[in-house]
Amino acid sequence: MTKTGRGRYYRIKPIEGFLNRDVAISAAWMDEYRERVFDQIEDLPVEALNYEAAGTGLTIGRLLLHMAWAETFWIGRISGYKVPADLAAPLAPGSLDHFDKKPEKSPEADTLISLCRRVRDEMTIPGLVAVEDVDAECWEDGSTFRGVLGQLQWHWIYHSGQVGLIRYEWGSDYEWSMGSPMAPEG
Repeated sequence: MTKTGRGRYYRIKPIEGFLNRDVAISAAWMDEYRERVFDQIEDLPVEALNYEAAGTGLTIGRLLLHMAWAETFWIGRISGYKVPADLAAPLAPGSLDHFDKKPEKSPEADTLISLCRRVRDEMTIPGLVAVEDVDAECWEDGSTFRGVLGQLQWHWIYHSGQVGLIRYEWGSDYEWSMGSPMAPEG
């Protein structure tokens, strides 16, 4: 079974209401990367989400929980926002602290997607909307908002490739497709 993926979308518009346009664009790009990952998994049964790639300890479900957990970790770190307990608990298996253990059973795809959207809506957007200076240091090691946002974008892209490979190994290909035009901000 092969799924033809949605076309990549390039005409990213800044999310309204942000104080800094660069932060608003970075958050919008993260939205696009999330939606690509959601498109990769939304049709998969839970068996596919629990398929472990060649003894790696990586499953699609674990990777989605990890991406959402990491987003709460970094946004919380730079904004001071606390992860609500009812969100922290289901994301806990995505923590790096759990990667030395066998992956826990994954929830259904719609639950994974819902958790990721909650992170976006309850942590990422509120944690970034008031950032005025994207190049200001936001952590004691000298990290800037721009740097952390770049890390989070990279993180979604990197793991989406792993999701695609695990999906393929499970037995369902995902055919990448281009959107057009390839022009930023429309």
